[in-house]
Amino acid sequence: MPRVVLNDRQRREKKVIALKGWVAAQMKLTGKHQADVADVLGLSVGRVSQMLKIPKGKGDKTNPDPFSYGQVLTLCEYFGVDDDERRKLLTM
Repeated sequence: MPRVVLNDRQRREKKVIALKGWVAAQMKLTGKHQADVADVLGLSVGRVSQMLKIPKGKGDKTNPDPFSYGQVLTLCEYFGVDDDERRKLLTM
């Protein structure tokens, strides 16, 4: 099967989608809600919802990189992530 070559933009988009999926999966595993994540990050629930939204098509206006480095660190601490997974998430 031929390999698909991704450009830098496409590679970054895939990593951001993976990060959003990771946050959603951690919320489900730990029984947390968007309101809990919003409280930890100091944001509104609506803003967290926007940050976790995955674009559906080219016309969809979502922030391509919604999480700051500090927010990812905060989420790692909040969800109790081990050092290996934290390192992987922070080097995305």
